[in-house]
Parts: sequence; C-alpha cells; structure tokens
Amino acid sequence: MKQNNYKGMAFVVLFVMTIIAYFEACKKEVIKPVTSTVASVECQDYTDDARKIVGKIKTFRAQMADKECLMRSGECMPLDSVIWNVEALFNATYTFPDRKYVETVKQELNFFVAINEKGEVPLSVVYDLYEDVTEAVRQAYAGDGISTDKSLMAVVVSKGEIVGNTAEVKVLVVSGKVASGGENDMPQGPFGPGDCWYFGEYGGTCDDPSVFGDAAEILEDTINYYYGGSTVPQIGFRTLNFSMKKVVLEGNEYYDENGMPYIFYHTFGENPNLYLDYEDLNWYYHRELLVLLNLEPTILMNEDLLPIMPTFLSVDIEGLINNGHYCHKNNIIYCSSVMIPEEAFGPVIEIL
Repeated sequence: MKQNNYKGMAFVVLFVMTIIAYFEACKKEVIKPVTSTVASVECQDYTDDARKIVGKIKTFRAQMADKECLMRSGECMPLDSVIWNVEALFNATYTFPDRKYVETVKQELNFFVAINEKGEVPLSVVYDLYEDVTEAVRQAYAGDGISTDKSLMAVVVSKGEIVGNTAEVKVLVVSGKVASGGENDMPQGPFGPGDCWYFGEYGGTCDDPSVFGDAAEILEDTINYYYGGSTVPQIGFRTLNFSMKKVVLEGNEYYDENGMPYIFYHTFGENPNLYLDYEDLNWYYHRELLVLLNLEPTILMNEDLLPIMPTFLSVDIEGLINNGHYCHKNNIIYCSSVMIPEEAFGPVIEIL
C-alpha cells in the first residue's frame, strides 16, 4: 500500500504538500477529512439510503424477536449477512457514537458458529450468536476499567477463520470515557509547552517514566476526541453506524517528499529522539490526521475497500519496538454512517 506504488495518487501528494507547506507558514490549518464531503453535513434529511438501511436492520430485529419461529423454520443466512446484521443491529441498539470520548478501551471477543456446505448459518444459530454477543459485550463493557462517565462507542464484528463446518466470528468492543466539558478548537495543535512524552511502550512522560501512558496513547486519545465518531447535524437526529472496516498500518506506508514517514517510524540505526516535546507531538498529530482522514481513505475508496458513506470512527495507536524499528502502529476503524430521526429506530439502550 505504499504511496509510491500508486501512480494515481499524484493529486493526493500535491494536496498533502500544499497542506504541509501551509502548516509551516502559519500553523493554523485544520485538517478537513475526505469523508467530510459524505458524512458531515450541516443539515441532513432522512435519505432514501438511510431508510433502506433502517428497514434492513428492523427486518433482522423482527427475526431475532421471534425465537419460536426461528427454531422451527430451518431457514439459513449467508455468513457475510450474519456478520453485517449482528453488527448493525447491535450498534443501532446499544452504542453511542455521537458522544465525545476522552479515552477509549478496546477488547476482543471470539465466537464460533456452525455453517453448512454453502457457507450459511441456521437462523436458530444466528439467534444464539446474537444473544451470546450481547451478553459477552455487556460483561466486557462492565469490566473495561472505566468507572465514571463511561459509554459504549462501537462494536465491530468480522469474519475469522473457517475450519470445516465451523466459522469464527470476531467482535471488537470499543468503550470509553465521555468528555464532561465542551470541545475546544485548537487549530494550531492541541499540545503546548510542558507536554513531553516517551514515544511508546508505556514509557511515561519525559520527566517521569512511571507515569501511565506514552506519546502514542496521547496522540490516540487526542485524535479520537477531536475527529472520532460522528456529530449529529440537527436536533432530533441520531447517528447510525454500520459496515465497520478495520485497517492496520505499521507506520511505513506513507512518506513525504523528503522521504520521511508521516507516522512515527524509525530504525534503531537512525538513533531517533524518542522523547516527543509539544512541537514534536503537534507535528505527528497533524501528520497522523493526514493519513487517517485523507491518504488512507483515498486509497481505500479508490480500491472500493471502504464501505459506502465512509466515516473515520476511531484509531488505536500502539508505540512499539518491533523488528528493529520504533513505530506507532495504527489500528483504524472506518464505517458507514447515516443520520436518522430518533423515532425511526427507537432510542439507544444503555447495555448495563
């Protein structure tokens, strides 16, 4: 996925160079994500596409509500449809992507379902899977270590390995602590004098390695706070997220015109500075945003790998020492997102 492998990315390179130059000139540029043209609108109606998505999720909800019928029907559902439906119904019912999160916790769960020779799952098994996922997510959420102002942000369901007639279903639970105050606009960068963190591996601050956290986690929390999730454009509407897409970047996928990686990524031999002061943090913050909101979505959309109506939802940044490199590994979640009237599906339910 490296940038120089895509001839069609010349326009993106020019765009990025322009933004970087502007940052250097006045330090007041706010990154405008590619996805904003699709997902962030000042006033959005209840579109036909959104109505179809709601109708599809309601149909699955009605199926799951009639357990006795499911047990007798003998009907089956393709595994890919099971993944989509379970994820969409759960997020529509239990998650709050509209809230601002100052920190997030990710937990992975695994389930297994029986499939037939066509790769289909009996609806009775689908019912049991949804019930099992709901209970397991509830328990994971209760034990996520956040005691106050907690909220469930997203649940990502994906297909794992298939062995014989058994398929693995992976579930990623994203919960977090909700911001108690208002959002501040910080176009010059969110970090100021006195901010200084070790690059990763939970190395603490520059002055105290015993402090929990590192530069990677601080960048992650800040980006998720200002750019993660969705903003409801008008009163009476809520966000409905579906078709989640997980992307992993090791840090060496994108380089600028000077051959510098946009994400923190250095070999041992470079002897890089591992203590990032506020200027370094702001530098990598803006470069991360370019990757998360512009470069990676552009490639994924060109390859038809992003879902329709794409939105950046969340990133998990790990500061690692790995294979001779110091790096910030990015685990990104994109999704499709529509705005629907609150009454179209019903209010979101607190899972606890």
